[in-house]
Amino acid sequence: MRFIISYPRQWLFLSVLLVAGMAVAQDRDKVSADTLLYEQLCASHVAENYHAPLTVSKRDLESTAERGIYIVKGKSFQVKSMTSSFYVREKRGSYEPIFDKRYPMESFTNILLNRVKQNKLRIAITQSMYGSSKKVPVQNMQNIYDLLARNMDIYCSVTSINKDKIDATLVFHHRKLNFIHLFVVSVPTEELFEDGGLVTATLYGNIPQHNIRTLFGKYKE
Repeated sequence: MRFIISYPRQWLFLSVLLVAGMAVAQDRDKVSADTLLYEQLCASHVAENYHAPLTVSKRDLESTAERGIYIVKGKSFQVKSMTSSFYVREKRGSYEPIFDKRYPMESFTNILLNRVKQNKLRIAITQSMYGSSKKVPVQNMQNIYDLLARNMDIYCSVTSINKDKIDATLVFHHRKLNFIHLFVVSVPTEELFEDGGLVTATLYGNIPQHNIRTLFGKYKE
C-alpha cells in the first residue's frame, strides 16, 4: 500500500444529500420512483458492458508525482472532491485507464467511473427506502452502469483507503430531470483485483438536486 488517506469533510456532503432525501421521502412520486429503481436493479440483466467512448485530450491531463501517470481532469459535482476525474497511464503514445494492484485508489476510482473495460467485481446493494431498506440480489457490478450510465453523469470520491478496505461515494446525476442516485460503497482492498470480489453499497435513490443545493447553501452560510 502506497499511502493512507481519509477525507472526513466529504461526509458533510453525504450528510447534506441524505437530509435532502429525507426531506422528500414522504413524496408519493419519490416512493414510486424508489420502487421502480429497486425493481429495475432486481430484474434479470443481459450483460451489455456499456462504456462511454474514451477520448483523452492532452489539455485535460494533469501530471502526478509519478512519471507516466496522469489525471484526466473532469467536472465536479456540488463539491470539489466529487468529480469525474480519472487516472490513465501513458503507453506508447496513447493513454489507458489504470487498473493495477500498485494503484488501488486510482484503480477503484476508475472502476467507479466505469472506465475499466472488464469490471469483474460483484456488488451487494442495500437500497434505503421510505421507512425501510431492501436488499438487491448480488450481481455483477457492471449491471448498474448498463442500467444507469447512458442517461446519467457519473461522479465519485474516495473517502478513505487503508490496507484493509477502500470507502467511496458514487453519484449518478440525471441532468435533464435534475436528481441523483447516491451509492456509499466499500470494498476490501485485497478483493479489488479479484474476479468476483465483492463491493458493498448503500443506495439512496432519486434525490432531487434542488433540495441538495438549498441545503448545501444553507450549510455553507
